[in-house]
Amino acid sequence: MIGFGVGLITLGLIGVPLSNRMEIQKREDWVLIAQRAGASVASFTLNLSSGVYMLGVSVWVHNYAEAFYLISDAIGTHVVILRLPNTDQSSEWIYSEGTFQIIDCGYYIFELFNATVSGVRSFAYLSQRRYIDECIYPYRSLLLVGVFSLVVGVPLLVVGLVNPSTPKPEN
Repeated sequence: MIGFGVGLITLGLIGVPLSNRMEIQKREDWVLIAQRAGASVASFTLNLSSGVYMLGVSVWVHNYAEAFYLISDAIGTHVVILRLPNTDQSSEWIYSEGTFQIIDCGYYIFELFNATVSGVRSFAYLSQRRYIDECIYPYRSLLLVGVFSLVVGVPLLVVGLVNPSTPKPEN
């Protein structure tokens, strides 16, 4: 019984600290940083840091003629042109999504050109690609095993030490 108790205590002393072991993995994710609805979709300004971005635009267009989003820096230099998909109809929903990279931090202007939009039925969102540290506890299930082993092992060891199971030889 003493050996079994010592074995359980050893398992518990190994399992409990091991269950708290953490691994960190980097995960790539898109984080929403801005969204606009209504008339502000046609033109808005954002302060952007350097990084990779995704612009998604959903617009109800009228009088469509090769519409595009033009992204310019504060001094008016064109950074990105996001073209909306072509359509044969004069009025319909258009959705487009594109990625671009910003090298210099600062204010950037987003403007929709060559499409008359319905101010109420328009939407744009901007996401930034970020790397997120994800904490993983791979041995978390050993916590219950370790605690159980300690709870059972300590009393077994105590009982085994107090009441030896081997009888004393008689003279």
